Amino acid sequence: MFKELLHIKNYKLFVVNMMLLGIGIAITIPFLVLFATEELGMTQAEFGLLLAVAAISQFVVNAIVARFSDTHNINRKVIIITALFMGALSFSLYFYVHNKWIYFICYALFQGLFAPAMPQMYASAREAINLSTSRDRAKFANAVLRSMFSFGFLFGPLIGNLLQAFNGYAGLFSGTVAIILFTLILQVVCFREVKTSKQMTIETQVEDKAPNMLKNKTLLIPFTAFILLHIGQWMYTLNMPLFVTHYLQDSKRYVGVLASLCAGLEVPFMILLGILSTKIGTRTLLMLGGLSGSLFFVSIGVFEHVYAMIAGQLFLAFFLAILLGLGITYFQDVLPDFPGYSSTLFANAMVIGQLCGNLLGGAMGNWVGQGNVFYISALSLFIGVVLIFFTKDQKFTS
Repeated sequence: MFKELLHIKNYKLFVVNMMLLGIGIAITIPFLVLFATEELGMTQAEFGLLLAVAAISQFVVNAIVARFSDTHNINRKVIIITALFMGALSFSLYFYVHNKWIYFICYALFQGLFAPAMPQMYASAREAINLSTSRDRAKFANAVLRSMFSFGFLFGPLIGNLLQAFNGYAGLFSGTVAIILFTLILQVVCFREVKTSKQMTIETQVEDKAPNMLKNKTLLIPFTAFILLHIGQWMYTLNMPLFVTHYLQDSKRYVGVLASLCAGLEVPFMILLGILSTKIGTRTLLMLGGLSGSLFFVSIGVFEHVYAMIAGQLFLAFFLAILLGLGITYFQDVLPDFPGYSSTLFANAMVIGQLCGNLLGGAMGNWVGQGNVFYISALSLFIGVVLIFFTKDQKFTS
């Protein structure tokens, strides 16, 4: 099945680029908070504000690009190349910006302009899939692409450790910039234009512009559900290190073990679920994934032991594989005429979920305590599952 996907125009390019982006971003991101606090003199609160402003910037830029990328004569190749260049600029700020507030503004701006790169890659891949003989394997194709990004996160932190030991923060940021620029070069040299026609995409009436999400329950309900799913996940991501080291009084090495184990399990789960999704509806799998994540978060509060958390990574990886691997396909199937807009809906749900999850996770950690915060994560996921239950199965119209 995978060999057939490689015959799709540009698919091999996107597989490689997704992996490279995963590696490049993962090299620097784990150390970014240390750089901001140690080198720029930011407080933890200021760094949290930086992430929040960057998330808002990503949301705004994604929303603007999405509204025009499907309905106007805009070249996706140009959008992707421009976004990758902005991403390289955002990580190169280390070399020429040393004032924390100038860095704050520039990083948030460039990260926002970097944001359209991935959703536009997904959109371009979907257009090529729709015109190929493998259009019925779109879910599997998207799952493979997302698994390559997660695959990059397996190696990125290891490479980051080596670069940091070799040349400090300069090594980290140089590595990330070099990989993003190499991805940009591949996009310039290897990308082949996909000629699309909306009449070839779906045998229904063609709309002149993308629908307004706020006026369309078919979009608004799942969009809200996905935000809730991401909120629960990011609350866990924020509080897990503190829970392990402060509440359970265990070693910091378990934090790395939990993160690496989950990332490692996500990849085979994503590929397996991409295959199963041809037989089981995406909506059903999303509900199963949300329930799996809820059970894991509840188990943290019940067992309060790091070994239980290690065993529970199976449930967490299953949830994340479905959310990240198949979630984008759900929106693309809702709006097959608008691959850019639908891919960006998924990306923006993730951005909002990350922003709210970090803010809510920090507040709940103080309000209900580290021992109970994961119950709130479980509740967020459960409400998201309920909302998905009240949506309809979305099937690609052939």
